[in-house]
Amino acid sequence: IHGCPFDTEHNVWVASNGDGIVQKYSHDGKLLMQIGTRGVVDSSDGTGKGKPLNSAHDKLFHPANVAVDPGNGDLYISDGYGNRRIAVFDKNGKFLRQWGSQATKEQTQAGDPGVFAQIVHCVTLGNDGLVYVCDRQSDRIQVFDKQGKFVRNIWLRTGTPELPDPRGTVWWVSFSRDPQQKYMFVMDGRAEQVRILDHETGKILSSFGRPGHQIGNFTHGHTMAVDSKGNLYIAETDIGRRVQRFNLVSK
Repeated sequence: IHGCPFDTEHNVWVASNGDGIVQKYSHDGKLLMQIGTRGVVDSSDGTGKGKPLNSAHDKLFHPANVAVDPGNGDLYISDGYGNRRIAVFDKNGKFLRQWGSQATKEQTQAGDPGVFAQIVHCVTLGNDGLVYVCDRQSDRIQVFDKQGKFVRNIWLRTGTPELPDPRGTVWWVSFSRDPQQKYMFVMDGRAEQVRILDHETGKILSSFGRPGHQIGNFTHGHTMAVDSKGNLYIAETDIGRRVQRFNLVSK
């Protein structure tokens, strides 16, 4: 399980990364819908060892996350550990559109729009109606409208001097709970730090955390969520194996 968001009807969505599927469950655990076939991925031979096709309307390739449009229920899937795309489905699982492709090294270094260096790691919908996508090894968040038109890059160049960055800085994105979403919270998995950015400018305002296993440290900090009270939850995967909750305070 790689991403696990809720929708406005309290359904649970699961990006089953290794299985190549996305599932919808009721809050009490009843399976309501599935996109894709377990163990069959969008590749040349249907396996994870095949060449990514980046094109199927009924299959995915190791999806990382799903974001649900609160207005119409459309699903935005970061189909990104095998494929290099955002795949959009309606609330009933019908394929609507996609965008994204594999970037060259030159495109990555230039920050070209709509191409991804490697893992398309997160997808988040903002209150501004835009789609925020983690282009992890490019050290940037790409911002699109809902039709896939590129809007801007938000860079987090705290990684390697040159791109692509093998580990990458932009792993997950969440927003503060105010209507304008003044702050962006970005999990910088390379540095094992949470970066707090000004949403409008993309400027880093503050950071916290460091590598380690103690309280407030991160080991493979991977995903995050913000609750209704503004508390920030950071999930550590691999050998981290925990979730930490933080209260945000003003200095």
